[in-house]
Amino acid sequence: MTDLSPLKTAVEPFLPPRGLRNPHVQNIVSSVGLRKWLVKQRTQSLLSQSQEIILQGPDSARLQGFYLPQKNTDSLVILLHGWEGSSDSAYILSATQALFDQGHAIFRLNFRDHGDSHHLNQELFNSTRLSDITGALTDLQQQLPHTHYSLAGFSLGGNFALRTTMAQTNNAYRIDRAVAVCPVICPSDTMEALSKGFYERYFVKKWKQSLLKKTTHFPEYTYQNQLKLVKTLKDMNEFFIPGYTPYSDTSSYFDAYHLRENRLKELPVPTTIITSEDDPIVRVKMLPRQPLTDNLSLEVTRYGSHCAFLKNFKMQSWIDDRLVDLFSRTR
Repeated sequence: MTDLSPLKTAVEPFLPPRGLRNPHVQNIVSSVGLRKWLVKQRTQSLLSQSQEIILQGPDSARLQGFYLPQKNTDSLVILLHGWEGSSDSAYILSATQALFDQGHAIFRLNFRDHGDSHHLNQELFNSTRLSDITGALTDLQQQLPHTHYSLAGFSLGGNFALRTTMAQTNNAYRIDRAVAVCPVICPSDTMEALSKGFYERYFVKKWKQSLLKKTTHFPEYTYQNQLKLVKTLKDMNEFFIPGYTPYSDTSSYFDAYHLRENRLKELPVPTTIITSEDDPIVRVKMLPRQPLTDNLSLEVTRYGSHCAFLKNFKMQSWIDDRLVDLFSRTR
């Protein structure tokens, strides 16, 4: 592989104000506190109009989602959140508002055991459960027929978006255009990046909370005492993967959803990966070093951190603008 050279496009450069250029500031400010409150306030009307739909997948899988209908539109945008996020994450709601304002109908999908969906399935979520998403999209498009379908995913949701887009050739759903924002490309590298300081503490806490919530719905899970002993993401993975996934070790598990370059060559429709050089969680060196297919575009900004891309102190995100622009091309 050669050195990464960001793809030269006509995209307007993203340059946040100086106070928002630190990647950790971007990350924290984009997801908590003032921005979270502001986005909730801005989208209250849209949330009240959204309809909960439970989608059916293979092996009795059920996924929760929220459909925001739009009058006189033939375009539906499906949004996928990141690990331990949800359909109500600030970045999902912010994108929902921007895209809805431009005339798209929206479907916000929760992964298994994310949001308020722990009661829907007995088996636990893991990142290799692609059939959950492909089955849900098949059911979704049967229930909600539209002329154009677009898909956007953030972080782990970006990984799922890329895999889901590639898998459509073997499934009964269609994606016309996909965008992956800061997608997890190499899971083992991302886990290594997360295993430091604040990020590790945050994700260990969130993961434990999710697993404990599962036991309130399915008391046959009796790992509460084991969870008390694990302190790091490495501990969590070594406890969780051999016990609750089809994989015997972390290496084989991470490899199962690693998006190696030869896999990305299989993208059948226009797909854009957007990420930043200063992303501390999905390191830019993991991206493909060159276009692998005419269907794949890479956009790499200098700033933006991990899925944040806050462009001003009003807590507005440049990513919303890019999604609006890219998805306008499917209509």
